[in-house]
Formats: sequence, structure tokens, C-alpha cells
Amino acid sequence: MKLIQFIPAIAIMAMTSGCGILNKNAQKTPAASTTPATKVETVEVAPVNDILNNLTGEWAIVEVNGEKVTVNGENHPKLTFDPAEGMTGVVKVIGYNGCNYLNGAWNIKGSKITPAGEFISTLMACEDAPYEYAVNQALNEAAAYQLTDASNLSILSSTGRTVMKLRKHNLAYLNGAWKVTEIEGAPISANVRIVIDTQENKVHGNAGCNILNGDIIVNLDKGDGIEFKNLATSRMTCPDIATEKAFLLALESVSTAGKGKTADTAVLKNSAGQVIIALKRLAPNELVDE
Repeated sequence: MKLIQFIPAIAIMAMTSGCGILNKNAQKTPAASTTPATKVETVEVAPVNDILNNLTGEWAIVEVNGEKVTVNGENHPKLTFDPAEGMTGVVKVIGYNGCNYLNGAWNIKGSKITPAGEFISTLMACEDAPYEYAVNQALNEAAAYQLTDASNLSILSSTGRTVMKLRKHNLAYLNGAWKVTEIEGAPISANVRIVIDTQENKVHGNAGCNILNGDIIVNLDKGDGIEFKNLATSRMTCPDIATEKAFLLALESVSTAGKGKTADTAVLKNSAGQVIIALKRLAPNELVDE
């Protein structure tokens, strides 16, 4: 898979693919032949759509050629897979190597990968992009993939060597409106409510007294990594302002998230893995303050 760098700004992918046609017409057997017909056994394989659905989505590159990738923030290398419309077994690959965007496509057959055209790239020059070359090389060597589970993917070379490991981040369960039920393990009675939107990377709500707004950073270095930054509130004074301050301090210390014991609960943890905020999803009739 040859990597070509020649598109100066936004790469436009031009890809040509062909379909091999296998002639299955049986040859005529001489009349005198008594050779019995060979029995053909059918081997069931997973439907192509199921295979591509397992790959579809954005994956953070967490290891390349044996080196752990540690770049928190927008510059984290990643790959996004999207089935090509009208092209059976072809997945579009949109990559980011920490500096440049890459566009290409793979033919997927079982667990095998073959190129469906050449990768092209933008041509930015970056001072700090330690994984750029390694990611490009790994893509050039990609010959197979292996799914450990729904969230962990390995890309293998033709010799079976792991050239890249990827992790899918699924924080969609956090999206929506929540009531804060505990801070640092202590139940609270204050009406602390927040709305989390991982698509827009925003958080807003009521911190118990003041209106809250802030940004969300999905930390691709960690599984379920999430951080709340640039928090800003209005400046009213309330009797239970201490609870609000405790909540804001805890929110700024969040490092990861996790699902709760039930479908309508979730937890936010600090860098040590300790639960510092417990959440309960708000029902529709609770979304409007009385």
C-alpha cells in the first residue's frame, strides 16, 4: 500500500477498483469418462455487512510498531472506517497520523485486508508529530485485522506481526441530562444537574446555585477518558455554595468515566480510578425545574 503525498490542502481521494469475475461454467466431460464428480464443501463465513459494521467508526491509535501512543487532545493519531457506498466489501479509511490527514480504502474479505487504491495525504509540515512516519508505515504493511473485542482492534502485517493497535471510545452512554447524587462518596441534596454532549464536546447545567458551561475533552490515551475544561459559572451567592464549590473541584479532577450499576446511572473518576461523582439520568418529567 504505497503512500503518496501530493495533495497540498484537503486531500481528495480518487480510487479505482475492479472486480474479478470467476468463470464457473463447468467444462464438458468426455462421454467415456467415469470419474465421479468432486464433492464441494460449503464453508460459512460472516456476512460482509456484519464484518464492516464491526469496524465502522472512529478508532484511536494506541500503539504503533510496538510503541505506545500518548498524545492527549486533538493531535492524537486515529483511523475512521466507513463502508463504501455501493462497493461490497470495501471500507473507506480516513486517517490522521498526528500531522496529516490520509484517505484511502481497503478491501475486506474475512480478516484479510488488501488495498483498494492508493492512500493520499495532505502535506502539512509539523514540528511535533512523533508518530507520523510510524503510522504511515503501519498502513503500508496492513494485511489483516483482529478484533479482540468490540473496543480493541489490531492491524497485522502479512507475516502476522502486530503493526498497530486501536481502541474505540464509546462515551455515547454519557450523553444526556444527569442529576449529581454523590460527590467524593457523600450523598448530596443540592439540585446539581448537568447535560453532557460528547458530540459537541460541551457540558452545561446548574452547579447547585449557578449556571455552568464548559468544554469536554475526550482523552484518547485512555479507555473512556474524558476531561472537563474551561468551566465557567454565573456569580450568584447561595446558602449551599459549599456544595457547588466541591462539585466544580471534583468535575475539574475527572479523568475517566464508567457505566453505573444500572442503565440509568454513571460515574466519573479521578486519575487514580476513584469515583468522585455519581450520576443518575434524569427522567423526561424531571428535566423542567419545579
